[in-house]
Amino acid sequence: MGEDSSGTAFDALAWFMNVSTSVLIVFVNKLLMDAKHGYAFTFATTLCAFHFLSAAACVKLSQLLGWTQSAHMPWRVVMYFAIVADVSIASLNLSLLVNSVGFYQVAKLLIIPFVCVVELLYMRKRFSAPVVASIAVVIMGVAIVTVTDVTITPAGLLVAALSVVSSGMQQILCGSIQRQHKLQSHQLLANTAPIQGGMLLLLGPFIDKLVSGSWVGRYTLTTPGLACLMASCAISVAVNISQFMCLGRFSAVTFQVLGHTKTVLVLLTSWWVLHEPMSPRKAMGMMLAVAGMVAYGYFNSSSGSSSNSSSSSSSSSLDKLAAKERSAEQLPLFNRSANSSQDLPTVVTASQVMGSAGVEKRLTAVPSSGSLAKSGSLTTINVVAR
Repeated sequence: MGEDSSGTAFDALAWFMNVSTSVLIVFVNKLLMDAKHGYAFTFATTLCAFHFLSAAACVKLSQLLGWTQSAHMPWRVVMYFAIVADVSIASLNLSLLVNSVGFYQVAKLLIIPFVCVVELLYMRKRFSAPVVASIAVVIMGVAIVTVTDVTITPAGLLVAALSVVSSGMQQILCGSIQRQHKLQSHQLLANTAPIQGGMLLLLGPFIDKLVSGSWVGRYTLTTPGLACLMASCAISVAVNISQFMCLGRFSAVTFQVLGHTKTVLVLLTSWWVLHEPMSPRKAMGMMLAVAGMVAYGYFNSSSGSSSNSSSSSSSSSLDKLAAKERSAEQLPLFNRSANSSQDLPTVVTASQVMGSAGVEKRLTAVPSSGSLAKSGSLTTINVVAR
């Protein structure tokens, strides 16, 4: 009971940290990049490179000081993750260049259905009808708020599709790699952030030239602009760590759905603090999105509880079967000589039960525990993060 409550508290802390820092960095970056009221640093991809390099430096420093432990990742996995993540960032920025804002927002909303399909086909995750309906309500609500004009071109469609696939895969990989290699969020960040930052630092100026029309090397950096840039990099460390924490603890679908909390909070803060107009359409869309997120949290938790109950029931039945087997082996009947003239009854052992396809499928989500783990191969499938 104590472990469950502490795990729930840590989940809430990770989510609060991610939402709060993500909302904060939006406004800091808005000040940094705004040409009229800010410092006109319009180089988004290069800024992402600075963010990842800052995160890598902070995590490495904490490891050197002994505050956190380091962990090794296979080089091939590091490169694979870094490439997918960098393609996601670059394609999102290019999508904003070649597409209308409306279609750019549509493409971002399509990440949720893409992740659902991947988890359904490759991770065997099942979504109940209420959960699917809740996701649809969230997408509809955010679409009402963010999507205005939608203009589609062949090049824009290709870039948008690339951004959807790479962004969805990055979030799925973030969680699956942490579980597969038994890494904590900061350890995954320590391994991948330097590579991601280095790649973006090389490619960023060219992408930013296409998007903004100017080279980052010609930017005139002022002292207030530098302070704002350093603040953005500092906040990004918390954003990246908390994002990896969330993707390691939640599925990528949950992260995407509940991640629109940040969209709603940014809009509300802009209306309340910056006095940006709040149209009835925006208000209706936000209420719809929030209702969908609340419904998703409720139905997703309900389906998870039902699944755990079913898994516990299956595990309990097989534990009883194993106990009966051990008791039967202690009977005099099993201690008779092999030359005994009496026929021995046929006993179905737990290992034979584990070998049957029907039972094995029911047990794929049961943790390896007890005597049954010795006689069968139980694999814990904990669907992702991202």
